Amino acid sequence: MTIEKLSKIIKDINKDNAPPNGWPSDKEWNEEEAKKADLAAGLGLEVSDFSDDGSDLEELKDIIEGND
Repeated sequence: MTIEKLSKIIKDINKDNAPPNGWPSDKEWNEEEAKKADLAAGLGLEVSDFSDDGSDLEELKDIIEGND
């Protein structure tokens, strides 16, 4: 088992939870935004390609999943 300093572990965790490069500094990064970004990235898109409220991203998700 490897022993790591707590400060390194915290730094690694914070890096994993950091918003992606280019994320607007005035926009909150939370679990919901992360899910939207992940879904958009899976389609080769960015969240910025969609409206701020995410309604069109939700609509696209419904279309892809076959939910009319």
